[in-house]
Amino acid sequence: MKTYKIDNEYEIDFLILGVNSHIKSYKLCWEINKKLNTYFVKTNNHTNPNNETQSFERFTYTDKHTETQYNILSNRSESGYLDPNNKSVNYFLVVQEGIYSSKKIIESLNQIEDILLVFELNLSKINSITPFIIND
Repeated sequence: MKTYKIDNEYEIDFLILGVNSHIKSYKLCWEINKKLNTYFVKTNNHTNPNNETQSFERFTYTDKHTETQYNILSNRSESGYLDPNNKSVNYFLVVQEGIYSSKKIIESLNQIEDILLVFELNLSKINSITPFIIND
């Protein structure tokens, strides 16, 4: 049996932050909106491309000035975890495109009282980035 290796030449052009908080997703977004002057709104649930039966709560905000898209995804649904390797994480903040500073985002989120922990996921060490890809 032959084994083939596929080189993935896609550039990872986004940031994924793990966010731990015991509050509900809508309250988390409200707190972030209040603190960071954003406007996260509930959108269609995010479907895991690896498992079409899994659906996760999703809130989106696009910064018109920097053209940066922000998505808050719940890590838990009735049918499992978006990222089973990070079961202790409550939410993921996926930042795509545009101009952003991961350090500033983390510092700002850490100022919110209801957020217990914010950390950057090391994209080179996770099994798959596919669950975090948002196509819409």
